[in-house]
Amino acid sequence: MSQAQQPTYEFDSLPLEPVDAGTNLLVTGPSLGGTRELVMRLLTCQSAEGLLLLTTELGGEEAIANYEATGYPYATSRMAVVDCTQGSHDDDDRNIHAVSAPSDLTGIGIVFSSLYERLYGAGIEKVRTGLYTLAPLVMYTQEIQPLYRFLHTMTGRIRTADGLGVSAIDPESQDEKTFRTLTQPFDAQIELRERDGKQQLRCRGLPDQPEGWLSLDL
Repeated sequence: MSQAQQPTYEFDSLPLEPVDAGTNLLVTGPSLGGTRELVMRLLTCQSAEGLLLLTTELGGEEAIANYEATGYPYATSRMAVVDCTQGSHDDDDRNIHAVSAPSDLTGIGIVFSSLYERLYGAGIEKVRTGLYTLAPLVMYTQEIQPLYRFLHTMTGRIRTADGLGVSAIDPESQDEKTFRTLTQPFDAQIELRERDGKQQLRCRGLPDQPEGWLSLDL
């Protein structure tokens, strides 16, 4: 695809410029500091876009509720959830697909690939994929290399399919070596912090984005 034809993904009500298709973003910030809300805002879809939401921390229904709290509807015709939490279960009416546990990286990858193919086969060529959050995957898989390979494969698939990937992690919850390893498959970071009671974000690693810390209202 030529640069002139390259599609982009836009972010309504966020102080970010559109990013090229095939981009994978890692949101880094405190777990209770608005990270989940920022991830959901980055995933809000335009009318012709699809959504795949991989949730490791919230049950499928709660993840959908968090998405809809952004003011955008969850449409089962072009959106699906992969529920990777303990005790998860399928829900055909809500297009929720259960994986046995966050440690089952192979199962997560199979379901993710199948749903991506299904959306693409339905003519939805722009798909946003969210993974919230990486922390349970780190905890349950125990070894970092299998998780790194999983993320490398997932982000590669998104990149090849001209999708958008958004994942999240709290840097303070990981040692420095683990955190550095987990950042490698991603193209850029969206950092989130709080100063004087207000949230701010900064984008690192992408061209044509505003520089420095920007005020954010979540």
